Amino acid sequence: MDLSNNPQSKPFAEENPFVYQHSKSFAQILFALKSSLVLSTYQTGKVVMFSPKSEEKLIQLPRNFRKPMGVASHGKHLAVACIDEIILTHRSQNAAKTYPNKPDTYDAIYLPRSTHYTGVVDTHDICYGKEGLWAVITQFSCIAQLDSRFSFLPRWKPKFISEIMPGDRCHLNGMTLKDGVPKYVTALGKSDKPGGWRDHKLDGGILMDVDTNETLIDGLAMPHSPRLIGDEIYYLQSALGELWKYHIPTKTNKRICEVPGFARGMSFYQNFLFIGLSKIREDSKDFGKMPVASKNPIAGVAIVNLMTKQVEGLLEYKDAVKELYDVHILPGIMRPNILNNINPTHSRAIITPKKIFWTQNPEESKKSDK
Repeated sequence: MDLSNNPQSKPFAEENPFVYQHSKSFAQILFALKSSLVLSTYQTGKVVMFSPKSEEKLIQLPRNFRKPMGVASHGKHLAVACIDEIILTHRSQNAAKTYPNKPDTYDAIYLPRSTHYTGVVDTHDICYGKEGLWAVITQFSCIAQLDSRFSFLPRWKPKFISEIMPGDRCHLNGMTLKDGVPKYVTALGKSDKPGGWRDHKLDGGILMDVDTNETLIDGLAMPHSPRLIGDEIYYLQSALGELWKYHIPTKTNKRICEVPGFARGMSFYQNFLFIGLSKIREDSKDFGKMPVASKNPIAGVAIVNLMTKQVEGLLEYKDAVKELYDVHILPGIMRPNILNNINPTHSRAIITPKKIFWTQNPEESKKSDK
């Protein structure tokens, strides 16, 4: 879908510096689904909310987070994995209505409730399941859970990893759950030495079964973002810019379609896959060798219809945003807001089981004392 030649394309929206354009169909699909998107871009240090204002227009809300990566939600909970912490937020409709900066604007607001300090462990995918949040701890080549006693509590590692040690040995990155526990993962290489995955980064990727420790597929081109849908695992071969699926009963692997970028981050809702797209790092010789580099990759989001197996909606960033990590859909929410733990605004929200209060801005409080 070429936006420059698409008569339905909307021009670059002047929301400096995060200028973007989108196909008309992108807004139409989100509006029809009555849903919004959450994007994470560690490259710019932002979590971005995209909401459908109408069938033709989108609203963008970027918030500062410290190198955000994986995003997960369950019910009213939403978690964001950052450079050395995982921030746990909770959604409130009433607090959204009375949000002092823009009252009666948002239908939901995610407020930070707690932060778990992991240290710099390169957390990638995170998912809510049984016993809380599961996280891929890439630096230590394992899947872990949060425990207040530790930076993280290791729960699983690939059988070829000899010990839980730093070094990013296989670049374990993607995870999908079944029955509330991790079931399938992606990694960029089958290595037990620090950084060993880099030796075959373009053709050493794997899809694994957590329960059996079996490698279901190997020889993949930088796989990311496995998602279990029925009896099929949809995943991205990022270096090819392609969406694939593995049919579990027949053990067959099939290409679905091509997307216009380094594909990473994926969310599923009502026959649509929302796929994150990134440009290729200009300062990286290794990334320049990827097949997708020759396809003029863009940064943004592609919407793939699993019924037609085609890209039916596209959003493209112009300059500032070059890399995304995750894409997550928020069904039933048309205008979400999220506050970070960097700006003190979040501390003004006092939530009790029965009441919600927004305390006075400290600067306004000083003026009232004079």
